[in-house]
Amino acid sequence: MFDIAVALESQFDEVHYLDFYRDIFPEGSFEERGVYEDGKYNGIAVTISKGSKRAKRLTVTDDLDAITDMAASDDFCLMSPISYVGKSRKSSNARFMYAMTIDLDGLESLIQWQQLMDQIDREPGVLVGGWGLPRPTYLISSGTGLHLYYVFEKPIPVFKNIVEQLEKLKKRITWQAWTQGASSLHDKVQYESLFQGFRVVGTITKDGGRCRAFSVGRKVTVEYLNQFVPEEYRATSFVYKSDLRLEDAKKKYPEWYQRRVVEKRPKNTWTCKKALYDWWIGKIYGGADQGHRYWCIMTLATYARKCGVPRETLENDAYGLIPFMNTKGDAFTEDDVLHALEAYTDSYITYPIDTIVVRTGIPIEKNKRNGRKQADHVKLMNFIRDEINGNKNWREGNGRPSKQDIVEEWQCQNPNGTKKQCKDQTGLSYPTIRKWWLDHSEIFPLYGEGDEIIRYVTKRIVEEYNRLGVKARGENKRMDMILAQQAAELRKFTRTGAMLSLSESERREKAQELMDLAEKIAYSEGISEEEAYNRYLKYRPRDERLQEQAKQMVFAESEVDAGLLAGCAANGIREISVMPDDEYMNYLATDCVDALFPPKNGNQIK
Repeated sequence: MFDIAVALESQFDEVHYLDFYRDIFPEGSFEERGVYEDGKYNGIAVTISKGSKRAKRLTVTDDLDAITDMAASDDFCLMSPISYVGKSRKSSNARFMYAMTIDLDGLESLIQWQQLMDQIDREPGVLVGGWGLPRPTYLISSGTGLHLYYVFEKPIPVFKNIVEQLEKLKKRITWQAWTQGASSLHDKVQYESLFQGFRVVGTITKDGGRCRAFSVGRKVTVEYLNQFVPEEYRATSFVYKSDLRLEDAKKKYPEWYQRRVVEKRPKNTWTCKKALYDWWIGKIYGGADQGHRYWCIMTLATYARKCGVPRETLENDAYGLIPFMNTKGDAFTEDDVLHALEAYTDSYITYPIDTIVVRTGIPIEKNKRNGRKQADHVKLMNFIRDEINGNKNWREGNGRPSKQDIVEEWQCQNPNGTKKQCKDQTGLSYPTIRKWWLDHSEIFPLYGEGDEIIRYVTKRIVEEYNRLGVKARGENKRMDMILAQQAAELRKFTRTGAMLSLSESERREKAQELMDLAEKIAYSEGISEEEAYNRYLKYRPRDERLQEQAKQMVFAESEVDAGLLAGCAANGIREISVMPDDEYMNYLATDCVDALFPPKNGNQIK
């Protein structure tokens, strides 16, 4: 078996673990033990004792004594080259990145080692023999793997826009390290987060040895790393550590200081039911594969946090998946699980669905049917079409509306109204109001207030659910009631005139509220934030909104008569979808069969 440590010894000088960490974190980078210093932060290490599954966190101060303590133990220890505020390693607490680290697995032969050495000896821009690599500052033997440390000349502030660029750059360098001949796993590249912790130099490895560091090159800059990757992967907008003090920031950015430092306002979050967590465990059993297993467990940790699942339950489930994971490739260990469980923090709650799909390799079908099964969806769409076509009593003639219609219409227009307010405004008696009063769980605010057709159709959908024997429960609604009300309240501020009526600080606050709400709706609906904004928040004339809703409906040719066209025209609908009768019946039948017998490529009924 190829010995990475022996290969490193033959070419490079070994560095003591304390010298290694002092080079990454120069004296003065962290706080002194027991002394709070404004503008300084600390490192955070994670340790786990042999035979235990419970992780402990250690604060690494400027004396690096915690590093010495870890090296003297037989604990499994992880640490990232990043400083943090507070005691949690969540990404929102990260402050400065001192190095970028690439993990390389699958280096199993002398030929692969020589290929790696050739890559790091290659000049930028030279593509003969494949893509090269920036020369690392250090190479770390972690047992069976290799860590490439690119230590920055100056630490980089971990701002969101900078993180996005560095993630892109790191992903490309990782790809070049794994796919150009140095790894047997070239077709199963393992991409890791920018905040990933790595085995602490000087501590014990999987095979019982010690993690060792070897000096290979100089400290680097982002500009240097950029030279080795195609232009589209380069980090171009970034800054290095500034000398700006918190007191200076208070003067220069007073609103930010008030919101984040004085008020300590966190980013808005929301929770889901445990069914989401259980559903993802099922997806892991159905689709996890080598190269994606770490991300599958990491996503499980994010869903656990979002669903309020206790960490103990998460750990039992995650460690219980190890035997299954080992059937999908090389050894997947408790160390790998511990790495992935670091995502059990609030900062990962808004982890985007599209990113989850890419990193886990597990497709997630976005829900577009308000939580309904396809057969029920088809029946309800037929019902909606009937409503617009005027085939129900509530749409016929100009007669006086029923008491039920009066109560339900008033509720749709006043979703937060009380029975007393309804009595005062409609003149109906309390017994009549109580008889026809709908609970909030029976109201489905699909597109916000103001759409008359949708309000009428919504209340009739509840009746149709009852007729079909489908309970109208809260989890079946398209968008959470609270989110819908927030969208209705904020939608007016997407108009330029409404925004201009506010002060500069109020405009920024409203813009942030809109962004946060779009993010919440996107997660709830399984759509992009841009689509959530355009569909639910962006102000559009009523006619335009109704036309968009009409696009979701299909009519049979025989149904298109003067009454339907007049009803559409009266509500600003200028375009509808029409099918020949025989094609329309095939369309309905196919959807119903698909709902009963889910196909791979769709059933076709002839």
